Amino acid sequence: MFGTCTILLLFFLIDTISTAAVTTFPRATGNVTYTNARVLAQNEIFDGAMRRFDRGRGACKQQVEGGKADAVFILENGATLKNVIIGPDQAEGVHCQGSCNIINVWWEDVCEGKFHSPTYK
Repeated sequence: MFGTCTILLLFFLIDTISTAAVTTFPRATGNVTYTNARVLAQNEIFDGAMRRFDRGRGACKQQVEGGKADAVFILENGATLKNVIIGPDQAEGVHCQGSCNIINVWWEDVCEGKFHSPTYK
């Protein structure tokens, strides 16, 4: 039905259109620094209102592999994290302890770990 040239042209156009899309990084509405990871309980919904969250340390300083204790957020099974900007002052971003929902979450900088989940490989 379609020739090879037509199919290649369609792939080229789709690729060109998708790379032409521009994403504007959101502006933070405020800043929150946690001294410990913020744990979201099972099925809890956390709306960060587009504030920037961090741990006040760990901004790409060649740190060693951390763990969930170094995360900004730890989500228990079924928890939802939404409308959040993860700032650069952190070593680990988000740790999910099972099935979790990440909605409109942005990372300003990623060094060692952005998102960890036992089901995400």
